[in-house]
Amino acid sequence: MRIIGLLFLCLLAFVVTAVWKFPAAGVLPHVNIEPIKLSGVSGSIWSGSAQQITPPPPALPINNANWKFKPATLLSGSAGAEIDFEVLGGNGEGTVTRDLDGNIMVNDGKFRVPAANLEQFLPFPVAKFAGVVLADIEELELENNLLKRTQGKIIWSNSAVTSAMLGDFKLGQVAFDIVPENGGELHLGKLSNKDGELELKGEISLDQKGNFKTDIQLKPTPNTPAKLNGLLRGVGPQQSDGSYRIKRNGNINNLM
Repeated sequence: MRIIGLLFLCLLAFVVTAVWKFPAAGVLPHVNIEPIKLSGVSGSIWSGSAQQITPPPPALPINNANWKFKPATLLSGSAGAEIDFEVLGGNGEGTVTRDLDGNIMVNDGKFRVPAANLEQFLPFPVAKFAGVVLADIEELELENNLLKRTQGKIIWSNSAVTSAMLGDFKLGQVAFDIVPENGGELHLGKLSNKDGELELKGEISLDQKGNFKTDIQLKPTPNTPAKLNGLLRGVGPQQSDGSYRIKRNGNINNLM
């Protein structure tokens, strides 16, 4: 009986090792993860990498992604992994979990990218950016591929803008705090900055239908460049505290 027990343990160890090291390249291309596509897959299902992950537009391709499976997530009926990746010339990391209904949760996500690499998202080449953008996402939840809830902060450090139209100016450290309200039905972003040649303050709200409201205050300082000061006067009447106010409503889907 002792020999049978030892044989059983050896067999169990072999099975566990074989599954743990099963090559991801032979399995993942056949797993239904549409519309996401993987290429250059290597390693195992539990600890592997992909040269590129291509999600559907408008999302951007992710390069040099690595993952490490977290067995503990199975206890909650989900599958999760720690990941790191490169995108937009920057890098990121976080923990991604997917439940049985296909809903996705991201925790402790961090993403760092040169601000200059975000210029491509401007509607037209109106300015050049300097500095580094760091996103720190505490949690982000997708349900049916739609944003349900997110909370985090985006920091643009050493920010500066160079523009023939707007002039050249520094914004210092710009912070954008995102918090959910009403159980995630509404997300509120609070904008602020410090040590800039122009003071920024305001709020942007976004609901699940894509409706947004913005209320931003731009306040000149003694160091605000003359060209930018002149453009601010065209925004509207100056408030009692010396700031200029921009208020806009609309739907984000109409901007794409």
